[in-house]
Amino acid sequence: MEYRQLSGRGSPMRAGKKTQGWIQLWNRPYMTFVAVFFCALYETGMLTRLILAPSSANQTLYQVMKSASWGLPLFVVIIFLALVTLCLRRLYPMATLLVVSGMLALTAAIYGSGCTYLIIPWLVSLYACAVEAKSVTSLTAGLGSSAILGLFSIVLSANWHHDVLFTDLLYPTGLTFALCLTVAFLSRSVRQSRLSEQALEEERSHALTLAHERDQAMHQSRVAAQLHDSVGHDLTAIIALSEGLDHASGKPEIDEAISMINDLARQGLDDTRTAVKALQSETDPKNDPQPATGERHSWDDIKPILDHVRQAGISTALTETGRRPQDSEQADLAFTITREAITNALRHGQEVNRIVVSWDHNSRGGIDIIVRDDGRILNNEADNIGSNGTGLARLRAEVQAHGGSFHSGPGSDGWTLQAHIPSLAAMAANNIGMKENA
Repeated sequence: MEYRQLSGRGSPMRAGKKTQGWIQLWNRPYMTFVAVFFCALYETGMLTRLILAPSSANQTLYQVMKSASWGLPLFVVIIFLALVTLCLRRLYPMATLLVVSGMLALTAAIYGSGCTYLIIPWLVSLYACAVEAKSVTSLTAGLGSSAILGLFSIVLSANWHHDVLFTDLLYPTGLTFALCLTVAFLSRSVRQSRLSEQALEEERSHALTLAHERDQAMHQSRVAAQLHDSVGHDLTAIIALSEGLDHASGKPEIDEAISMINDLARQGLDDTRTAVKALQSETDPKNDPQPATGERHSWDDIKPILDHVRQAGISTALTETGRRPQDSEQADLAFTITREAITNALRHGQEVNRIVVSWDHNSRGGIDIIVRDDGRILNNEADNIGSNGTGLARLRAEVQAHGGSFHSGPGSDGWTLQAHIPSLAAMAANNIGMKENA
């Protein structure tokens, strides 16, 4: 209940999602170039003004460009390098600030108060360093070095070129510097708060996942207990009754049927115990959820199934061609498919007289399975076969998940099931090789 209440309107969970959206938007790569684009527009406008209307531009900068042929190209190169450096301000915030601050001082030494053309890029790099710096030490070092270089630029402009008063340049630059740091520290605080909210939201989501997994584990544990108590008890009772009736009737056919019932009940009890162990291993993290190799059915385990069908009066035949691969997982899946096809023939077929099973092992380690019977299928039974998740539909999904094919349906003389299973041992070896290479 506590976690569900967090997802309502105006809840911290919804606020956390909005916060995460803003953080993701801010961290997108193209957002890095937005400020660079506006700085480029500003510098382009200032250079255009310098060229087209020099009387309204910075006079010291104009005089240097007029007296030296390298004045304008060098100034353009400095601006270009400053803009390129700004593109790296998120990856290297302190280095970017120091480089732009150095360019500001170099411009002041050459062009005097013309260094003000680089004030905007300098403020952008200052803001980025204050927000993106990883530690207080790097932040302090970056801001201190930048402040010294900025003061040095003002001194060069006022005392070296004598084109501006020291206080006239110090006051607005210092005020802008302080205002930029104030906004940057506020942004840094808000960003840290949003990151904390995002971390809290991730913890809540993880807690919900753990709670869901816990509920699933408890449900599986209850199913395992019910399966063990109810089905296990019923099968044990059948075994006890059938053993008590063994050879009691004096008729061979009845005694043989009772013996078959006893064998089937014992096999069902073993399968039930295997299923219970599998469910319990999934609910207990100390157990290995993967079934042991010995718990899988082998190729020869299909023979008792066919014998039971023959004892029921149905003619059965198994034809097997090719060489059996050493693939226990494939053998287990082939057994399960064949057994399910035979079970469906007995359960849904009308007047079934024969069942023919064909196993064809190919040279690539795969197997083609065909199971045919001559029984009649009623229309409503044909719609129900394989419609639930515990029969053919489950097997079809499992075979397709392993890269095979599966088809079943009525034919002209009964029901036919066809399945192809590739070499599962080869697929497992390839997966292990890919993980090792990765």
